Amino acid sequence: MTANVRMWRPAERVLMLAGRTTGYAIEPRGEYVFGIVAGGSMRAARGRRRYVVRSGQLVAWDPSDAHSGEAAEPWSARLMIVEADEELLDNVAFPAPVLSDPALAEAFVRVHKLVAGATTRLERDSALATWLQAVVDRYATTRTARASGGDAEFRLAREYLVEHAEAAISLAELAAVAGTDKFQLIKLFRERTGLPPHALQIAHRVRRARTLLEAGHTAAEAAARTGFTDQSHLHRHFKRSLGFTPGQYRRLISDS
Repeated sequence: MTANVRMWRPAERVLMLAGRTTGYAIEPRGEYVFGIVAGGSMRAARGRRRYVVRSGQLVAWDPSDAHSGEAAEPWSARLMIVEADEELLDNVAFPAPVLSDPALAEAFVRVHKLVAGATTRLERDSALATWLQAVVDRYATTRTARASGGDAEFRLAREYLVEHAEAAISLAELAAVAGTDKFQLIKLFRERTGLPPHALQIAHRVRRARTLLEAGHTAAEAAARTGFTDQSHLHRHFKRSLGFTPGQYRRLISDS
């Protein structure tokens, strides 16, 4: 992703981007990426699937796989990245990620502009929730049929993972907290999040590193405080998640 991008955080679990670029690559572990091509067009890839996204079309990428884009011609875009544990996005997928829906696209642009300006928290949160509910109602499907039972065990493990994301948690420890065995726990996480526990832990660490960088901490400080082995370890996972290095992210978020 090029650096000609504005970036800001209108809510705790939401990150907004807007700008002009010629390419990007995102591995949205535990996050959904919504966006609109406002000018130009792009070629996108996820796994073996290829897409062409034209001006005015929306994209709705669920966390099931990494995706990337390159210029069919230089394009301008607006993006919204939302954490997957947002209540409205619990266990949903978007099997057709390129959406031709002018009304929903116009609503997305209105929300994007609204949260970039001066507004109350209640108005901003209401606008975001209303748009997310609309896209989920129209285009989302349940990711997988959940196996019977396991909800309480998954909830205990997920909460523990969030609270101790920086710690060197073992799978046995996490399974003991949940009151289940290791293999069942991995199955529960894959069913409900599409990720194994360790990948979700990395996702939480990266998101916490983002908030530290937004607060002015250096990449080295962010790495040390979020459980990464060192700065290069953070750098590798951080760039894979959003397409920016920690240093680029810190500069872009501070300039917005």
